[in-house]
Amino acid sequence: MGKSSIRIGSFEIDDAQLSSPEAKGGDKVHIPCKSDPDLCMQLDAWDDNVSVPAVLDGRHSVLYKEKYDSQKDEWIMRLE
Repeated sequence: MGKSSIRIGSFEIDDAQLSSPEAKGGDKVHIPCKSDPDLCMQLDAWDDNVSVPAVLDGRHSVLYKEKYDSQKDEWIMRLE
């Protein structure tokens, strides 16, 4: 996994992790909650099937909530 920057609305995260396409389950973005607790609260409130427009490393992307990892305190988002 490599560091990535992501913008979701007015939230900007510069220490997100992007998993490789070869990883099980395809591309995933890991967003650490310590980076922006307000964004994590927003993600928690959104439905699982809601698409989230984002800019990931300068590219327009669409994310979907995959799960919250309580061990690492991060949201895992599926990249479409």
